[in-house]
Amino acid sequence: MRTRLIAMLILATGTSAGAQIGRSRFGFTQPAAWVSAGVGLDQGFTVIDGKTNSRWEFGSATQYHVTMEKSVSPGATLGVHGSTGRVPLLFNGITATEADANVSRIFATARLSSGVGFHSVLEASAGATIYSNFQRRDTGAQIGPSGATTDFSFAFGYGLGYAFSPTFAVDVVQDITTDLHSSSGVPPNTDSSVRIHGTRIMGRIGW
Repeated sequence: MRTRLIAMLILATGTSAGAQIGRSRFGFTQPAAWVSAGVGLDQGFTVIDGKTNSRWEFGSATQYHVTMEKSVSPGATLGVHGSTGRVPLLFNGITATEADANVSRIFATARLSSGVGFHSVLEASAGATIYSNFQRRDTGAQIGPSGATTDFSFAFGYGLGYAFSPTFAVDVVQDITTDLHSSSGVPPNTDSSVRIHGTRIMGRIGW
């Protein structure tokens, strides 16, 4: 009888512990995965490109974002974050020419947040920024690099969000992205890295 009672207690304890997996300290079950989509605004920035002997003076522009994440512990996720946008620029080479180019990013990302209701958001990401499809605005002719230019980049994000339920939240995040553009052909003592500031609003759905 005593052996049976001990076995029942062990089973009950194990069941209770298992039920806590995926629960945060706020008492709700965290989804196993998340998908997010949103829109943001990147402020203008300038890239010094030695290969084309030019300056790419980008203006502010809209960026479209999407992420896919997997929960790894309560309040923490790992995933992939992509964004893209068509950005106006002044292509400053032999002459200054108004143009447009695609600016896209693909990052591995880690995210920390917590709770239903208002919560803070912290993100750290690293991956690639891709500049492509440079075209003159007046004629649509290609200008600048002949193909895509890919740079290693990393970013930090911070912001606030509101979780309406355990499976739906809206976040507003400010990003600071550092793009390590190639220094090949850049004049000595010239910093070819780029700092980009942006703000985005993201809707998040978990399941």
